Amino acid sequence: MTSFLNGDRQSLLACRFTHTDLPRLRHMVAWQAARAGLAGMRWDDFVLAVHEGSVNAVGHGGGTGRLRLWRNEAALCCQISDDGPGALAGRLDGTAVPEPDSTGGRGMWLIRQLADEITFTSGAEGTLLWIAFRLPG
Repeated sequence: MTSFLNGDRQSLLACRFTHTDLPRLRHMVAWQAARAGLAGMRWDDFVLAVHEGSVNAVGHGGGTGRLRLWRNEAALCCQISDDGPGALAGRLDGTAVPEPDSTGGRGMWLIRQLADEITFTSGAEGTLLWIAFRLPG
């Protein structure tokens, strides 16, 4: 299977962010997603998935994150990274619904439910998240 993350890239956005930047970042991502052709629930889902990943980056990754947004012929893609201590393997799995009394894990689970493709790597240098949503047409 070919990854949506591959192919020629048209860069749409690249920036560093902190917690205070999250509302402005969400607006920039929403605007770019609409320009790329996402609409309705797909637009909502993309913006929510990127927001959840960004919140995780600043909340668990040392207070700052980096976001890159691009499109290719098939998908709108986002890479979110941080310089934190790395995530616990169980937090990145995200395939099971978190227990009601759990204090975390819902963001990762939600991103997995919304995105067409998702990839994580995490280690001592930080965490890297890739999210892809198929474009219409």
